[in-house]
Amino acid sequence: MLALSEEVSCSKAAMLFIGLYMVALGVGGIKGSLPVHGAEQLDKNTARGRKQRSTFFNYFVFCLACGALVAVTFVVWIEDNKGWQWGFGISTAAILVSIPIFLAGSPGYRNKIPTGSPFTTIAKVLMAATTASCIGRNMSNAVVSMPTSPSSTTQTTEANQMEDQSKVLVPTMTAGLTFLNRAATKNAFHPTLECTAEQVEEVKMVFRVLPIFACTIMLNCCLAQLSTFSVQQAATTNTKIGSLRVPPALLPVFPVRFIMIIAPLYDHVIIPFARRVTRAETGITQLQRIGIGLVLSIVAMALAALVEVKRKRVATDSGLLESRIG
Repeated sequence: MLALSEEVSCSKAAMLFIGLYMVALGVGGIKGSLPVHGAEQLDKNTARGRKQRSTFFNYFVFCLACGALVAVTFVVWIEDNKGWQWGFGISTAAILVSIPIFLAGSPGYRNKIPTGSPFTTIAKVLMAATTASCIGRNMSNAVVSMPTSPSSTTQTTEANQMEDQSKVLVPTMTAGLTFLNRAATKNAFHPTLECTAEQVEEVKMVFRVLPIFACTIMLNCCLAQLSTFSVQQAATTNTKIGSLRVPPALLPVFPVRFIMIIAPLYDHVIIPFARRVTRAETGITQLQRIGIGLVLSIVAMALAALVEVKRKRVATDSGLLESRIG
């Protein structure tokens, strides 16, 4: 076994980091597709299906917390006492076992038929709206520069009529982001740029979600502190309880246990109570849930900052700022 002071070779370091990045890539794919696939099994067009979707996501988070509890207790103990290779081996074996179980249900899954890449639709609508805007501006400039005469007046009227006809939109267009409405004109610059009102509305929905998406970026930055900086904080403290030494990586067990308690409570107590109070199907709207979560994360980070200030002050007063207690 290599000591901490030894430096590994470039080839071994490359193998290590490639493996870690491949794990991160695989986990990212699972996190992005698994909850969406589960939600697709429930019908969002019925009240019962929408309630089941809410319950599914709550218990999906609950199951993630159960797995995290095993990871930060049993697997951490194995890695701390037997070696990191054992921890990665156990995690790999768990994923290998889950794959055939997941595939066994394939005949009964509801699969959404692919309709193309959303990025292609976004690029198509943006290009169509831009070209329609440029063509309309060029036509207006050409009309203004023409000399005044009876024949030119007739041509101007015809040009305006053609332009107005090309901007006839489908009545289902929603307000806001009107620039994109130009993509749904009758006469597109090129046949490949022809867009339907449904495609324009889908792109509008994506743009309207972007501010919410931007807020969740900072939320995930807060969550990342739990498995990085908080563990580093724990490594600077005395982790011995009697004769038992608690690994610093065990610190996330507290929020994990809290999630395991609050997720069923949220689904069976908080949401039904909110439905009775608000008379709404969801009890609390999705936007309200996001807002409450962001406010709570701000409060949590503020408290964490106060704790860190206090910890560093005590470490400085005790002359332990650069020390590490094992």
